[in-house]
Amino acid sequence: MACMGGCSCSARRTALALLCALALSQALDAAVAASAARGQRQEAAHGSAHTALPTPGGTPAPPALNASATVTVDLAHRQPTSPLLYGIFFEEASTSIGHAGDGGLYAELVQDRSFDALAAATGFAAGAGPAFARAGPTRLSVSLDNLAAQQAQQAQQGGCMQGQSSPAGSTCGCAWKALKQRGAAACGSAGNDIIIAWSPLPGTATTLTREQPLNPRNLVAMELSSTGGGSPAGIVNSGYWGVPVEAGVRYTLSLYLRVPQGSATTDATVALLAADSPTVAHNGSSTGGGSGVDAPLAAARFSGLSAEWQRFTAELVSPSTDLQARLAVLFDNPGCLVVDSVSLFPSANTARGRAEGLVNPWPFRRDLLDALRALRPRFLRFPGGCYVEGDWLRGAFRWKTTLGGDEERPGHHNSMWGYWSTDGLGVFEYLLLAEELGAEPIWVVNNGIAHNDQVPTSDIWPWEALDGIEFITGPPNSTWGAVRAAMGRPEPWALNYVAIGNEGCGLPWDRPDINYKPHFAANYLAFYGALKAAHPHLRLIANCAELREVGPTEVWEYHVYTNPQDMFARRHAFDGLDPAASGQVFASEYAVTDGGGQGNVLGAVAEAGFMLGLERNSRAVLAGAYAPLFVNANARPWPTNMIVFDNSRFYGIPSYHVQQLLSAHLGSAYLDTQVEGPATADTLAAAASCLSDPCSEVAVKLVNFSPLPQRVSLRFQGLARGALGESADLLVLGSSQPLDENSFEAPAKVSPRTNTISGVAERFELELEPWSLTVLRLRILPPSA
Repeated sequence: MACMGGCSCSARRTALALLCALALSQALDAAVAASAARGQRQEAAHGSAHTALPTPGGTPAPPALNASATVTVDLAHRQPTSPLLYGIFFEEASTSIGHAGDGGLYAELVQDRSFDALAAATGFAAGAGPAFARAGPTRLSVSLDNLAAQQAQQAQQGGCMQGQSSPAGSTCGCAWKALKQRGAAACGSAGNDIIIAWSPLPGTATTLTREQPLNPRNLVAMELSSTGGGSPAGIVNSGYWGVPVEAGVRYTLSLYLRVPQGSATTDATVALLAADSPTVAHNGSSTGGGSGVDAPLAAARFSGLSAEWQRFTAELVSPSTDLQARLAVLFDNPGCLVVDSVSLFPSANTARGRAEGLVNPWPFRRDLLDALRALRPRFLRFPGGCYVEGDWLRGAFRWKTTLGGDEERPGHHNSMWGYWSTDGLGVFEYLLLAEELGAEPIWVVNNGIAHNDQVPTSDIWPWEALDGIEFITGPPNSTWGAVRAAMGRPEPWALNYVAIGNEGCGLPWDRPDINYKPHFAANYLAFYGALKAAHPHLRLIANCAELREVGPTEVWEYHVYTNPQDMFARRHAFDGLDPAASGQVFASEYAVTDGGGQGNVLGAVAEAGFMLGLERNSRAVLAGAYAPLFVNANARPWPTNMIVFDNSRFYGIPSYHVQQLLSAHLGSAYLDTQVEGPATADTLAAAASCLSDPCSEVAVKLVNFSPLPQRVSLRFQGLARGALGESADLLVLGSSQPLDENSFEAPAKVSPRTNTISGVAERFELELEPWSLTVLRLRILPPSA
């Protein structure tokens, strides 16, 4: 990426976009004027075509330029469209790529519910595991206020937390530096970018403890103690930039409590506190000096605490809305309390999980799930990306630790993106998501390769992947199928696609190199052979076309992050590709990042042109997905992300609407579409599809990658029977201002507009707005009796 040299890239990206748009505008002015004159001469020679004009209120539109290019759609020549062509890529990535899962799609409202992130930030989790729990230190006194202040200092300085070391070669720094150095260590210390979400009330001492762990996989808990009197003691959780509470909505609380031997504490209270509560400051840190907890929004009191762990649940309902609320765990002074697995879900999620027999609440935030559903994704690629690899193998995604109840999941620190994942979204939940969306699951597995260390091929055997396939597809009486059944899913899922590793031939902005990761190619072959032998039906996905040099590549991945001009030009990237000779393409990550602002019209229209190239070559292109998918507005260093959200709302950038529009009009067959004309045709892309079978409705998709309107001549041939309807629906996404973006304040500033045109015929003209994607829905009428 061009703008990846420092932390303050926003102004540079905006300037780049302006320069790109201005240069392109100037270059096109003369060409469009010349083509208009040429069009006048051609029309005089060949006769006038029908002109289709929008008809709002019956008022004709003003005249525009004569046709500068011809788009011919041949209904007699068609080929099947890949049924998987448009889908989504979900990568659980936080801080550096946006809290997509934790604090995003995952509906848990408490951050660091089991205190494992704190354990990682302090180094207390460095030796996690049963052996360490027996031999290592069992207690660590922690000053949460000091730790939070240290984190804030780290964020300002772009460095690692004081006292934390980084592996050799670490490029500890701001998010942009980390993104640029995706192939090197992205600040791989235990404390990198972990958010300190808990803060103590005045007079409360906090100690991380491994004594009497909740279960063999959840080894860390928080011990609270206070010797003072008067004010309640306790800790407060800030959620993910606030705990969003809506008036009258029910929330289900769950937590585990015990008291140490000899403690007099018998009761505890959990309360939702207003953002302006004097008990805690707005940022969640303790205020000190309070004489008690002010009236909470909602609270539940639990009695009968003992030295053994007990699970307590309650339903909390607030009479008012507060999107920046806090959750507090309180007990009376003096005393001592041990807390673990503090969870808060909307009760609707809890109810659905219970109704479906799941061991956990339904995991997805409703509005963000609806946003994904509106995209009509044909596939879901999960769980990464770089998230699968880890910067180091110790931080790679391990699917087996994501199984079981939420309180059994230890979570993990991924130094690649510098965040803590609860692993509340595990392989089970990703399969639930694919099923809910009606999408084909594409599982990406680690093949013994991270960014900075690797397992030699001589030491590798893909048991993890084979066990995972059994977990997904095995009968309920198989070893891993039984684990799935115990989680509430006795029926197996179907799995037809597995991707082996990620970016093994280099980063998206580098020249592909099969030796980029020394063991990658051989490890790929080992995985390919083992998985294919055990499951011959699987289509296995390689990272890059270069792997054809060493072995079979049924499908290979294509990643591109670039500028608008280059993205639009890549609509021809797969022209002439023979899948029988080279395998099919999976364009699994693409986006305009340089010059795309934070998601502007210029980038979206360029991506639309690229996508029409995927449609035109859908015999060779299996599928494609924009990336990244999600970003929390409070943690947004990556420039363009399809869906922007906070804890209570979301909007789609223009690219989201491009994806939605083209996905809705993919159709069942691609119709041969030709663009012909003068130089300005270089700013025009087109593709047409049958929307039904038989082809009674056609969608013609046109991209004007130009600062000026373009009038194109549309010609239809191959109409063996029937005729075109005289009117058609017109959907337009675009703006004359290429830097226009959506926002929370104006979420639909750039969104599709629908109109109706008349005068449709086998030859007619249509004006395309500047910087636009236009979808024309035409009806083919049956022959009259």
